[in-house]
Amino acid sequence: MGPAVALAALAAIVRALLRANELFVVRFRGGRARLVRGRIPSRLLADLTDVVRASAIDDAEIRAVSESKRPAIRTRGAFSAADAQRLRNVVGLWTVAQIRAGGGRRSR
Repeated sequence: MGPAVALAALAAIVRALLRANELFVVRFRGGRARLVRGRIPSRLLADLTDVVRASAIDDAEIRAVSESKRPAIRTRGAFSAADAQRLRNVVGLWTVAQIRAGGGRRSR
């Protein structure tokens, strides 16, 4: 096995390990939400979309992960501390099991 193949295999393993606890990834562009990976209940997606629209952020990403059996979020974009807290509050109302049982792949 050549070094390039070994490096590619290692990168795939690392990526899989990093995503093992991922619940969903949602991207927001131009006021529209798009589910990139995972599952999300439609009500949770609607609530997250409301927060992002109220924040007037044009380009953002929210990644939800399972940490200590609770959902947690990672954000990308121009979220203020207050916006990030609102997002945490919204996601914190849900259990990991509820999120995993959520809807399929949808765009809003």
